Amino acid sequence: MKYLARLPEELLSFHINKVAKLMKEMATSSQVPIDSEIIKLTGLFHDIGKYTEYFQEHLLEGKSFGGKERHSFISALIAYEFLGNIYPNAKQELFGAFTAIRHHHSDPQDFGVELNDTEPVWYQNVRHVKAQVDSLLKASDEIRAIYPQEIVEAISSLKSTHNIDEILEKLRNVLFSGNISLYFTTNFLLGMLVDADIRAVIGLKANEKRHEIPEDIVDRYINNLPKNSPIYPLRQEFYRTVINNIQRLGLENKFLSLTAPTGIGKTFAGFSAAVRLRSMINKETGRLPRIIYVLPFTSIIDQNFDEIAKVIKHAGLPKNVLLKHHFRASPSESISGLKAEDAWKLLEEESLLRERDAQKLIKHYEQAHTRVETWDGEVVVTTFVRFYETLFTNRRSEMRRLHRLAGSIVILDEVQNIPVEYWEATEEALKFLAEKWDARFILMTATRPAFVPEAYELTEPRKKHFFKILSRTALYVENNPYDYRDIESWLLPKIDGVQSFMVVMNTVRAAQDVYQMLKEASDFDLCFLSASLIPKHREARIKDIRKSLKNGARIGLVATQVVEAGVDLDFDLVVRDLAPFDSIVQAAGRCNRNARGENKGRVFLVKLINPEEHGRRLATYIYDSVLIGTTEELLQNQGIIPEKEYLRQVEEYFHKLRMEGRKAQDKNLLLSLKTMKYDEVAMFDLLSQKIFQVPVFVELDEEAEALIDKLKELEGLPTKTYDDRLKRRAMFKAIAPEIWGYVINIPLKVAQGAGLEALPYAASFLWLRRERLDFGDLYREETGFVRKIEHGAFFL
Repeated sequence: MKYLARLPEELLSFHINKVAKLMKEMATSSQVPIDSEIIKLTGLFHDIGKYTEYFQEHLLEGKSFGGKERHSFISALIAYEFLGNIYPNAKQELFGAFTAIRHHHSDPQDFGVELNDTEPVWYQNVRHVKAQVDSLLKASDEIRAIYPQEIVEAISSLKSTHNIDEILEKLRNVLFSGNISLYFTTNFLLGMLVDADIRAVIGLKANEKRHEIPEDIVDRYINNLPKNSPIYPLRQEFYRTVINNIQRLGLENKFLSLTAPTGIGKTFAGFSAAVRLRSMINKETGRLPRIIYVLPFTSIIDQNFDEIAKVIKHAGLPKNVLLKHHFRASPSESISGLKAEDAWKLLEEESLLRERDAQKLIKHYEQAHTRVETWDGEVVVTTFVRFYETLFTNRRSEMRRLHRLAGSIVILDEVQNIPVEYWEATEEALKFLAEKWDARFILMTATRPAFVPEAYELTEPRKKHFFKILSRTALYVENNPYDYRDIESWLLPKIDGVQSFMVVMNTVRAAQDVYQMLKEASDFDLCFLSASLIPKHREARIKDIRKSLKNGARIGLVATQVVEAGVDLDFDLVVRDLAPFDSIVQAAGRCNRNARGENKGRVFLVKLINPEEHGRRLATYIYDSVLIGTTEELLQNQGIIPEKEYLRQVEEYFHKLRMEGRKAQDKNLLLSLKTMKYDEVAMFDLLSQKIFQVPVFVELDEEAEALIDKLKELEGLPTKTYDDRLKRRAMFKAIAPEIWGYVINIPLKVAQGAGLEALPYAASFLWLRRERLDFGDLYREETGFVRKIEHGAFFL
C-alpha cells in the first residue's frame, strides 16, 4: 500500500523524513539546551499516526471514522512512549515533544483541562487508541523502514490503558512544576515543528543562506554623512563611547543598556554595537547571531528600517540580509522574486491558476512570506507587538519564530513603552532567554525605565555628561487646568511669533477639535497627525511635515502620541497635554532636536480638561492613574526644568513607578505561563485598550476600490481542496499589505454609529464604502475618521 501525507500525492515517508531533517538543521543553528536528537525525533514522529488505514481512506476518499482518522494524538503518545525509554530524565522536553505533536494542527488551550481524564478532551482521544494501534501494526513493515526498530514495541505498548494512564500521570507531574522553562521549551518545539512542517510543504530550506556583516559597517557609512550639525562632535563622542564599551565588556553581559538624549544617534550606535557584538560572538563560538531590532510603533519602523537599509546597501551586502516584519510588511521583490501585481495577473485568467507557472509563482510567494514571518534573515526589524506575540502566545503561527530568538542579539528600542504592569513577566522571560538560550539584549531609550536594572550601561562613564551638555530645551510646567477648547488661553499666546510648533493631545477627538479651531484662529500652515488617519495618509503626512520643516516653512502640527517615540521631527516649540513623564520627555525630543541657534526650545506641559464631563482630565481617558499620579507627584511645585535635569527626573520617576508598579504587576500573565493555561495567555494584549476597537477599511480612492474588487474575486474562488485554499490564501497575502494601508482602528461605538458593513472575504473588518453620500462627513483627508464621542486613543 502507498501511504500518503497529503494530496496531491506526497509520500508519507518522504514528508516525515523531510520535516525531521529540517528540524535537525534548525536545531544546529539554535542555542537551546535541548538535545538535537529529541528535536529531530519530534519531527520524525509528528505524522506517524497517518499510517492508519483510517487516515489514508479519509485523505483519499473523504471517509469519516468518528475520530479514528485523526493522527496528532496517537502520534504524540507514540513519541512520548518511545522517547521516554531513551530520555527518561528529559521530562520537560518529553512534555514539549508530546504537546508539539499533539498540537501541530491546533492551538493549545488549558492543559489543566486537557490533561484531565475526566474531561471529554482526553477521553474522546483515548477511546480511539486501540483501534489506531491495531491499524498501525498492519503497516509495521513500512514504519520499520523509517523508524528505529524498537518502534513497533512502543506502538504495541499503547494497547494497555495502564501505559496510557502512566503517560498522563507523568505529563501532569511536569505540568504542575510551576516553571516558566516548561512554557518556553514547549513553545520552542511546537513552533519549530510547525515551521518545519510548512517549509517541507512549500519546499523551503531550514535557514536562508547566512551572510557575514563587517563589524565596521556603520563606521564606514556615517563617515560619509554631513558633519555640519551643531551637535556633530557630541554625536561622535557618544558613538565612540558606545563602541569602546561594547568592545571591552559586550561579551561579559547578556543585558546591555544604551541610554542617551533624543537626536544623539542611538539608532546607528545601537546597530553598530549589535553588529560588533555579533562579530565578537562569531570569533569566539563560530556562530552568526541574528540581530532582531524591535521598535514600538509602525510609524517609526520604516524610518529606522530605511536608515539600516542604507548602511547595508553602502556596504554592498544583498538586500535580503535585512527583513521588515509588521502588520503591513510585505515580502519584497528582492526576497520573493515577484510582485503582488504579478500574482493578480494570473487571477484575471482563472485557467492559469491550474498551470505549473501559477503554482510555482504562488509557491515562491509562500516561501517569501514564510521567511518574513519566521525572521529568517540576518537583521530583522519588527515591532514590540510582534515580539510580544512571539513570547506570550497560544498561536502556533506566532510560535514559529520563537527559535530564532535563541542565540540572537535583540535590540529593544524605546523600551520605556513596555507597560509597567508587564515588567515582571517580561523580565523573567528575557532572563530565561538570556540564561538558557544565550540571547542578548540591548535596551535603548532616552528615558530609561527601572526595567532590568542590572543591564550594563554602554554610555558610562559619560551618560550624565551627554544629558548635561545637551541644553536644547526647557520644560515649563503649568498646573492650572484649561478647557481644551479654550485655545485662546493655553495655546495661541504660546505660538505667537514662532516659526514652527507642535501640540500633542491625548485623544483623537480633542486633537481634531483643536485642529479645526486653529485653522480659524491662526495663519500657520497646519497639519494633523493621529491614528484616525489611514496609514497611507499618515506616512505621507510625516514625509511632508519633515520636508516643510527642512525648508523653513511656518508650520504647525496637531497630533496625538503617534509622533512621540522616534519620529524624526524638529519644531521650535512643543505643547504637551499632561501625560506620563517619559512621554513628556519624548515629546520634548521633537523640539529644537538639532540645537538650532542659541535659544532653548520651549516645551509647555498643560493640563487639559473636558468640561462636558465635569472637568475630567483628558489624560485619564488613555493613561493609567498610577502613571499620571506619579508624574504629578514628581512635577509638583516645579516651574521650569532645563533639559540637563531630564535624566535625574526620569530616574526618579521610574524609581517611584517601580515601587508602585509592584502593586500593579499583572501576576495573571506570569501564572498562566507557569501553569500552561494557554487560553489565558491568548488574552494577553500589549496594546490593551480601555474601549473595544474594530478595524475599518476606508475605501478612499480608486486603488482602494480596486482592492475591494480583488477581495470580491477571492470570495468567488473555489475552496474545496487544500490547494484551492492555499491559492486563495496566497492571493490574499499578496494584497494584504496594501489593504492595511487603508485600515484604521475605530472605537466600536463610533463604528456602530456609522452603520458600517463587513468587508468582502475578510469579514472581521468593517468597510466604509466610497459611494456613501456621507463618506466625507465620516472620513476627512485632513483629520481622518471623525470622532463624535470621547474615547481613548489607539495607535500601532
